[in-house]
Amino acid sequence: MPRIDLTHFGFTPTESLMYEVLLDGGPGTGYAIARSAGLARANAYSALEGLVAKGGARMDGGRPRRYRPESPAALIARISNDHGQALDRLSQDLAAAAVPASPTMVEIESGRAVLQLITHELTRAGSSVALLAPPDAFPILSPALRRPYAAGVPLILCSTAPVDLGFAAVEVVSSEEPAWPGMPIIGVVDGQSAIMAARQGSEVGGHWSTAPSFVAGARLALESFRGR
Repeated sequence: MPRIDLTHFGFTPTESLMYEVLLDGGPGTGYAIARSAGLARANAYSALEGLVAKGGARMDGGRPRRYRPESPAALIARISNDHGQALDRLSQDLAAAAVPASPTMVEIESGRAVLQLITHELTRAGSSVALLAPPDAFPILSPALRRPYAAGVPLILCSTAPVDLGFAAVEVVSSEEPAWPGMPIIGVVDGQSAIMAARQGSEVGGHWSTAPSFVAGARLALESFRGR
């Protein structure tokens, strides 16, 4: 079974295998890569072409053609950008759908998921943003925060250590909250949706919800950290 699974991001299982083989063995010709992967040449070449088209590999000029893997960091950046754009388009399409809103709750199980969800929430903010996040999250969230700031949306930004955004003040709050299970991550957008999560080491867990009681609880928790 391949160690690297890219199928959740639009890659085929064979393309995932090709990327893993390229990472382990380095650049090579299609013939050599097919032998390393234990695949028929036609299947290997097809997967390599698909990997190149989706940004997972590059093809050098010359004969015979050689394939080299895109770096993991670059691949993650490309996938994040592509999925971010897809989510933006989906959000715009769904915003036009005449479906009655109903309270819902979604579990969050990773730091990347938290950052992506907060980014999405910030880009759609229209009336207010209140956010308490770890200091190292703000450089990542800064581009998304500029949108509501530029639109004149009131921002309440807090962190457990000083943060210099350069365009909006970030209030320093205490992390000494015994009832909170780790580094707090709390956000309330437009008074309609909220995130409550915690980070312990590299692990992040929490929830996002539009339920009024959850939103009210997030607002009260943030005020508690601010000493209000």
